[in-house]
Amino acid sequence: MSVSDREATAAAPRKKLDGKTMAAISPLPPPEEVFIDWLMSVPPGTSIEAAARWQIAVIDSRGLLHQDVQVLRTLLAAVAGRGHWVRPPFNP
Repeated sequence: MSVSDREATAAAPRKKLDGKTMAAISPLPPPEEVFIDWLMSVPPGTSIEAAARWQIAVIDSRGLLHQDVQVLRTLLAAVAGRGHWVRPPFNP
């Protein structure tokens, strides 16, 4: 394949893949793993409840109905309660 052929192929529009094909190519990580990664990413001094409510709003705005996304949303809802808990700074 020549350079111009590769360039033409790279520039060609790609077919949109359905959910099953995407899951086979690049499966989602388990929702519990995503939740732990999210939890660890919340900066110290930030209200975890507010951060969870914001993340739930993002999920809801995208209308994602994937089962794993719904499990993640449930995990976030569990910490998005009415209380106020601030993640303390990390002091090894």
